[in-house]
Amino acid sequence: MIENHQVLFRKYRPQFFKDVIYQDLAVGSLQNAFKSKKIGHAYIFIGPRGVGKTTIARILAKRLNCERPDGVEPCNECTSCTEITKGNSNDVFEIDAASNSGVDNIRELRENVKFNAMGGKYRVYILDEVHMLSGAAFNALLKTLEEPPAHVVFILATTEYHKIPETILSRCQDFHFRKVPVTVLQNYIETLCTKENLKYDSEGLFWIAKKGDGSVRDTLSFMEQAVIFTDGNLTGAKLRKMIGYHGIETFQDFLDQLLDSSKAAGIFETLENLFQAGIDLSKFIWDFIEFLNSLLLIKDNLADRESINIPQEDLLKLKQTYRELDREVLVLLAERIFSIHEKLHLMKLRSSYEMKVYLEIQFRKLILDREKPSISGLLSKITELTKLVQADVSHMPDLAPQLDSKKEISPSNPNPSTTQEKSQPDKTNVQKKDSPADVERLLKENFSGVEVDPNQFKNLS
Repeated sequence: MIENHQVLFRKYRPQFFKDVIYQDLAVGSLQNAFKSKKIGHAYIFIGPRGVGKTTIARILAKRLNCERPDGVEPCNECTSCTEITKGNSNDVFEIDAASNSGVDNIRELRENVKFNAMGGKYRVYILDEVHMLSGAAFNALLKTLEEPPAHVVFILATTEYHKIPETILSRCQDFHFRKVPVTVLQNYIETLCTKENLKYDSEGLFWIAKKGDGSVRDTLSFMEQAVIFTDGNLTGAKLRKMIGYHGIETFQDFLDQLLDSSKAAGIFETLENLFQAGIDLSKFIWDFIEFLNSLLLIKDNLADRESINIPQEDLLKLKQTYRELDREVLVLLAERIFSIHEKLHLMKLRSSYEMKVYLEIQFRKLILDREKPSISGLLSKITELTKLVQADVSHMPDLAPQLDSKKEISPSNPNPSTTQEKSQPDKTNVQKKDSPADVERLLKENFSGVEVDPNQFKNLS
């Protein structure tokens, strides 16, 4: 007979406040309420999925009805605690607001809250996804939520805070739950691996935690799947294969092929290999965009952010490899490839072959555009040439005074102060001054020692 298997997120669901990870603000506030004996009549738990809202609501219900509480914690052994843990308590009602969103459901709830608790002190109503209630249902709940019977406590849970009417929020104590950081999730699942006798390495735990996206439940669900896929060997190499991560080496090669036009043929070989392997080309392009963004974060000294989808070991390699890469080139390249990915989704191509053809065309165009001189590059070159020309001109001697002096002391004009000869120079003098022999002589006098390559002007007409 096959034994019933209990999934990890149910097996390791916290049963005490102290077992909840990373929600210290909410847990600490509730513990203080029990210490000071100031229990509210309505709470609203706000936060992303799988971070402990329903779990803490159940622990709160257990502590409220516990027969032998241990300070701020429930004993988890009495009849009330056991029934709540098993989910068959007559005093705790978990209602899915998504499927009970009508005004009639709330009217029924209003009638039921009048009855006293059967076993414990309180009747606890836990409304999951309360934002799914209709407007009429919210209005029907208002009065009961504001002044419920003394033996009733409401706990509302939602992932979409902005959909809750202000009239509801004003009647509840609100507690905000946060996503759990990757490092915290890694440490948590490492303890579970030890309990479950699973093999693992740091990279394998990193990918499991990243896949959870801040949700403890999603992390444990993916871990359950990974255990089956890897046969209990949660190593980075096997997890990369499971999630379809290509590794930084593939992205590094792809980036080098884009930056070096002599390696451009490798781009199309990579796309062809991915297509033949049945890999989603759209996902590959998006992963490459994330890779470029990670390089930019490294440039900006923001590589330690939780959102980066690259293990720390690989980040260290990237810091060394691309230390000298121009940041502007990365920004422009990331922008162009993001535009390609955006168009790819808008076109809604029918097959992976059509995606491959589209990407090949787009990358050919990208390579051609990179080979063309950019406007900024041309302006930079023009500026450099202008400075060189200005520097050369500033070193050239002034020829005008020398030409004027020669004209004034020429043999045909012995008196340089004569007004008529200044205003009407002799034609023979002009011809002599402009003769090739004189020009050549002046150039030799003023530019002697300056070497000029005649071939540099051969293209000028």
